[in-house]
Amino acid sequence: MKNIIYLFLAVMLISSCSKRADNEYLIKGKISGKVPSEVYLQQYVDGEMLNIDSANYINGTFELKGTISSPDYYYIQVGDERDKIGLFVENSIITVTANIDSLENAVISGSKTQNLYDEYKEAKSGFTNQLNALYAEYQNAKTDAEKADVERRYDSIDNKQTEFVKQYVITHGNSVITPFIITRELLYYIDLPELEKLTNSISPELKDNKYTQKLYDRVDLLRSLQPGNPAPEFSQNDTVDNLVNLSDFRGKYVLIDFWASWCVPCRKANPTVVEMYKKYSPKGFTVLGVSLDNNKQRWMQAIKADGLLWTQVSSLEGWKNPVAKLYGVNSIPHAILIDPDGKIVKRGIHAEELNEILQEIFEK
Repeated sequence: MKNIIYLFLAVMLISSCSKRADNEYLIKGKISGKVPSEVYLQQYVDGEMLNIDSANYINGTFELKGTISSPDYYYIQVGDERDKIGLFVENSIITVTANIDSLENAVISGSKTQNLYDEYKEAKSGFTNQLNALYAEYQNAKTDAEKADVERRYDSIDNKQTEFVKQYVITHGNSVITPFIITRELLYYIDLPELEKLTNSISPELKDNKYTQKLYDRVDLLRSLQPGNPAPEFSQNDTVDNLVNLSDFRGKYVLIDFWASWCVPCRKANPTVVEMYKKYSPKGFTVLGVSLDNNKQRWMQAIKADGLLWTQVSSLEGWKNPVAKLYGVNSIPHAILIDPDGKIVKRGIHAEELNEILQEIFEK
């Protein structure tokens, strides 16, 4: 009789562990293959992957339970740091089934938001497959001419995919995945008018969504950086740790040049910027380099190797450089021209167009 009572209590305990309230999620996972002892629920927060929760594997299964205010995107790490399953979590019972050797083929059910996202990925899979095939073709290309041809075709398909994504989000403004898609795939690659158009297409019911809020923040930032607006003031240390202020260059046209020693396109653009500096610096033009390096020695070596003659500053924090965040820089090279009064002339200047812009200013 005592054994029966113990058995009954054990069953009740197991049962109670799997129960969930209506305002909770319960992720029930089954991973086949050689799995580690723990699984982690993770999320990107301010550019860093954080562990939100963890659970032990029991015979290849695990459970994660918690509460979430609205559907959001998480990762389940089931092995090495790169072994992750991405999914939308919402307050429901979600099942995840996968093999440790093919996590990209994980089967996820029980999340309506994940179902919507799967439908979206299926809709654009034609573009994804073409781009993957072209990437493989580029890896096998033997000559520069072959590589250039692949790049041309890749860019063409990539542009078509971007247009598809834009149209998709415009026609699915009521979907909770829409602000997520814009944030993840378009946010840093479209200009202000397009971003405003896409953001305005999102249902007012989603205005408090964290991704919608991120879109609003980006729109506000880009508006503040439009031509004619004052360039945000900043101070940062140069190569010998002297503090440099943007305002120190008042009275000159200043090109704020965001770059890094590890950035190949930046290094390719440097000779053109050097040429423009030599040509126009006697007329009132200068450059202020803002490096997104985190290794001072490599930064200094690149300055010397490329013959960069102007003031250079860096926080040596890579992408966390506060000046890059202040100016909404999410890709490099990125250059912004400031006039003698400290107002923005143009942002996102390419090295190839710099001569034309400066010629218009100094030789008109």
